[in-house]
Amino acid sequence: MNQGIDFYKTYDVIKISQCHESNGTKTLTPNSRLDRWNAVHEAITSWLINDADDDVAVKVAEQRFQYHDALQKKMMSELFERFRKLLPKPLPEVNIDYFRKEVTKKINDSEVGMYTSFQYELTDNDSIEYIKLKAGVTDVNDIDKAIIAQSKFDDETFYTAQLIKDDLTEIDEPSNSQEIIDEYFKIIEDYETNRKKAEPGLHCYMCERPSKCGQYPVVNGEEVKSKDRGILISKTNLLNLENCERWASWRAQYAIPKDFENDSDEAQLGRRYHDFAQKMLVDNNNIFGPDEPKRLESLLENEEELFKIQILKKYKELIEELDKNISDKDSLDIKLSEYGLGFTITEDGIVANRNMTLRDGRVAVTFMGQADLVGRYEGNPLIIELKTGRESQNDLTEAELYALGAKLLLNADEVTVFHIYTNQDGGKLKPRSFGKDDYDTIIKKFQNKAERIAKWNPADAMSPKFTIGDWCSNCDYQTTCPEYR
Repeated sequence: MNQGIDFYKTYDVIKISQCHESNGTKTLTPNSRLDRWNAVHEAITSWLINDADDDVAVKVAEQRFQYHDALQKKMMSELFERFRKLLPKPLPEVNIDYFRKEVTKKINDSEVGMYTSFQYELTDNDSIEYIKLKAGVTDVNDIDKAIIAQSKFDDETFYTAQLIKDDLTEIDEPSNSQEIIDEYFKIIEDYETNRKKAEPGLHCYMCERPSKCGQYPVVNGEEVKSKDRGILISKTNLLNLENCERWASWRAQYAIPKDFENDSDEAQLGRRYHDFAQKMLVDNNNIFGPDEPKRLESLLENEEELFKIQILKKYKELIEELDKNISDKDSLDIKLSEYGLGFTITEDGIVANRNMTLRDGRVAVTFMGQADLVGRYEGNPLIIELKTGRESQNDLTEAELYALGAKLLLNADEVTVFHIYTNQDGGKLKPRSFGKDDYDTIIKKFQNKAERIAKWNPADAMSPKFTIGDWCSNCDYQTTCPEYR
């Protein structure tokens, strides 16, 4: 390793590229994906260096899982077994460490570096193989591949052990590796010389410090400390919370993998409709112009005919509903799409340190959603949500989330939320306006939810309460949840 050089992990540079505020002091938020990775890595390490009979070596290694709940143990054991199948003993000489491949560059008269790491080194005669352990679905990033390509020696080969996919593959080298590296050093330079405020987006859902960045303000102004536990509740998990607490907690805190991914035609249509509606409406001063339908048709030129017809129909209904409900069209200004809005509420609850030791402490619960469209109407903040399903009682909670988030972030007393429904019944716009007299009630409602969430045991995925009901048939965890089975 080069001495006296400030090094960035590639993972951190990727986060910085999304938002400068992602890097900084964090709360004690248990990262279930990382916890599982660490436990599996420790088991693999124990197994690799144990010369005992394999059954004994496996049994000793799996003692690393003993402090986790039954569900997490099962997941870790399965991942551990998959690794042993990908790389069965006997193996060449094994070394275990965080082997690094690095690149450096001088920025503003200082040497700065980036590195990617590997967990296992296999040495056999004149060749060396390095293995990067992956326990989730993500692949190796381009910047990691580029660093490998620029720093590897002739006798080295690099692999990914992708446990979820039961796959051991050689890491391919991009042809433009130096270009990728230069791009990422530019990201570091921008971060060090031109620090920017929070840039909300989908990456917020993976951030470890949403309660500290300022984008999702603390309701009572309390400072969130690094010793507090932080937990992020997405809009989807917030709405699921009322049906089944376990369902929401498994997604929000324990990162239990879903049994299946929904990619139905209906889901695809919804995504496409949102994408094209946002392209049409953001920064458009001529939303109601007579030539706008033709502009949409041109954007839809390469879409499948079925999707094209339905998107055109839904967008026409959307504009008709806006036209009926907007009296002063010149004062409508839509500026942003997929914009993160929300807030943080702090409560007493259960906190775990990095060794999963539990104690009483403060828990910062951040409620967050990605608003489809954000702008202003008659000078006040306006949030627009596009719905392709039927009206739901959950829509009020969603509107309250956005209204309080906008009030705190923008210091605005009056906030309007439009839900615009375009479904088989046609188009419908449901307006909701929130003023000074509404926010205390909203805060109390979300404080009640935060109190329940703060009591979730970070070390036990089975601790949150479950409720059996009609929603079970649409749950993401039908085969995982023992109560459903």
